Amino acid sequence: MVFLSFGILCFNDILVKAESINNFSVEALDSEGNSESQGFYHFMEEPGATKKVFIKVTNSSDEEISINVAVNPASTNKNGLPSYLQQETYDESLVYKISDLVHTSTEKLTLPAGNSEIVEAEIQFPETDWQGDILGGIRFSQESNHPKEKTVTHEVAYTIGILLNQKNAAGVENILHLNDVSVGQRNYRNYIEANLQNSAPKIVKDLAVKSEVTRSDSETVLYRSEVSNMRMAPNSNFSFGIPTGDSPIKAGNYLLKLVVVADEKEYEFTKKFTVSAQESQKLNQSAVNVSVESSKTLYVILAIVGGMVLLSVLLLYKYKKEGRENK
Repeated sequence: MVFLSFGILCFNDILVKAESINNFSVEALDSEGNSESQGFYHFMEEPGATKKVFIKVTNSSDEEISINVAVNPASTNKNGLPSYLQQETYDESLVYKISDLVHTSTEKLTLPAGNSEIVEAEIQFPETDWQGDILGGIRFSQESNHPKEKTVTHEVAYTIGILLNQKNAAGVENILHLNDVSVGQRNYRNYIEANLQNSAPKIVKDLAVKSEVTRSDSETVLYRSEVSNMRMAPNSNFSFGIPTGDSPIKAGNYLLKLVVVADEKEYEFTKKFTVSAQESQKLNQSAVNVSVESSKTLYVILAIVGGMVLLSVLLLYKYKKEGRENK
């Protein structure tokens, strides 16, 4: 990520960012048309208030470009960072979507080479009292002129963040939960996915997670992970990934232990989960860092052991039956 500006406020890097090197630029303007020094908008107003903001979009390339304009609520991605990409669904705790409160003068710009245009956005604050942070952004993304089937391209985008708070409202604390635990893959590598939820309207500026995974009937740690310098958007959730390395995931019952510190507030979570034989086989066969042979060997060993147990039971049954017949 390339940050557009670094302000005094510690959440500045959450609110203003560029997602790629690009041929256009965006500039947040203040009410007098001057450059907004912090590069994003943070308003504290009473319920029912309205504000207008202006953003200057400049085409610095030597050809005409088209730019899409969208207002998206903030979410948290799988890397533990706030995201302004549009999501199909948002966290169930999110009450005020910024896309319902902010409306832009256009949804698409066509800019000739070297030209600039001002995009106006009207902010309508909630009509009733609210607490905490309402976070989102106005996202500007350049349309690609290259056919997708012929050229691999990266979307070029900027986001101007918007943070809304009610004037004189009481402060709130983050409230974290551990939801579902499952297994999956990232870049064809096996992971245990622990879904963490921040159900409070509060930005988490510093998040650290320590994890340990054991068998449910054992204290031996099989997998562990420790990640810091993460952040969370208010009223959002994400799946914290615990890599399982190059050893095959075995079917069975497991126990996850988490120690989470969110802005100096500490949580401890434990949760049991199960990996089915079908999940285990599917993941191990498609993981690029797990030896197929070692995975197959595991199943062969299990099959042999199972066969030996079955044979022993049959022989014992036969022995007892013959003993009864000889009496």
